[in-house]
Amino acid sequence: MNFYFAKRPALVLVLSFAFVIFLGTFLLSLPVSTPKNNPISFIDALFTATSATCVTGLIVRSTPQGFTTFGKIVILALIQIGGLGIMTFSIALILTLGKKISRSQENILLEALSEENIRSAKKLTNFLLIFTFGMEILGGIFLFFGFKNYFSTSSALKYAFFHSVSAFCNAGFSLFDESLMPFYSNFYILSIFSILIIFGGLGFVVLLDFYSHLKNATRLKVHTRIVLTTTFFLLLVGTVIFYIAEKNNLLSSMSNNVKWFNSFFASVTARTAGFNSLNTSNYSSLSKLLTMSLMFIGASPGGTGGGIKTVTFAIILLISLSHVKQKNEVTVFKRSIPEFFLMRAVTIFFYAVLLILISSGILYAIEPYPFEKILFEVFSAFGTVGLSTGITPHLSNTSKVVITILMFMGRLGPLTIALAAVKFKPEKISYASERIILG
Repeated sequence: MNFYFAKRPALVLVLSFAFVIFLGTFLLSLPVSTPKNNPISFIDALFTATSATCVTGLIVRSTPQGFTTFGKIVILALIQIGGLGIMTFSIALILTLGKKISRSQENILLEALSEENIRSAKKLTNFLLIFTFGMEILGGIFLFFGFKNYFSTSSALKYAFFHSVSAFCNAGFSLFDESLMPFYSNFYILSIFSILIIFGGLGFVVLLDFYSHLKNATRLKVHTRIVLTTTFFLLLVGTVIFYIAEKNNLLSSMSNNVKWFNSFFASVTARTAGFNSLNTSNYSSLSKLLTMSLMFIGASPGGTGGGIKTVTFAIILLISLSHVKQKNEVTVFKRSIPEFFLMRAVTIFFYAVLLILISSGILYAIEPYPFEKILFEVFSAFGTVGLSTGITPHLSNTSKVVITILMFMGRLGPLTIALAAVKFKPEKISYASERIILG
């Protein structure tokens, strides 16, 4: 059995996420998780557990009003486990305790962290734990000083650490029914959220590489350069376009500094976080299109968010650019990208588009809402973002199941699901090539 799972780590990752989701569903279904006069249905419990474990943030009931303290603790635990990656989290604990891991566990860890050897994977895992809990504790402390101006000490403490974990894990769950809209003009609070979201979404491989670069003056990996460049580009373009789209709409009554900062925050949170300082349902059509595009791209590989990932997006652009330039290979930062990774990027992109089209079609056939709102919901679920135009709680049970599956596939990645579902044997036959016509 161990040998079988050692050969199929993707299957173990999928089953692990599914197990935690169903455990979370069971715990949230208990009477102790919800108010006595407001019990939760199985579908809503499953939806919430999936949204928390897959760090999405879409909700079918109010988190502060619809769950007891126990229910909120369950949601926070699911966010933490899902944000770190379940198998990564469990094996990291084994390593921390100084125990040896099996060959199958090594393969699972390598798959989860996208590393090539166990030594680098162990180093990354140790860094992952220290950095994650360190950032969440620091974030909680800084948020406490921001929230204590609005709430009592005990409430500020509770809000600070819940939102610190939720922000760093890019989950989007909030103990405020209006998310961060009451703090739209508070630069301090929104800045802390932005820092936590960005660092959580960069990916632990990038963070470790950047730390090594600063400490030992090592050369940054091409992967790190792609992530940092793409992230900066998306944040900049997103901020500018959002400002243009909303300056005479949602931002019209604000000062210019507040306009720009909320535009920046909208760009930050759209990629995977799901917090909002403005009313998402009142976005202009251009802002919704921009947000859907950013949600589709998502975070970076090894980060706490979903989407096709920044590197996949960058590779697709590089493939197109190389073809236009009639180059025989795809290059970036004076390095060529192996063909395997080019094909993988195209495959991920294709599966993602196909998944979104199918899900949108199903919801559009079932729900009475405009296609724009349905499409926004689907992109948000796939990108594990959690932003919504307000239709999530009103979806039918069938649509909730579709969104649940979409959040699950968006967090793990459609390619991982495909590799887990089907075991392909490598082709040993090579065929003659022949030209075809494209375009």
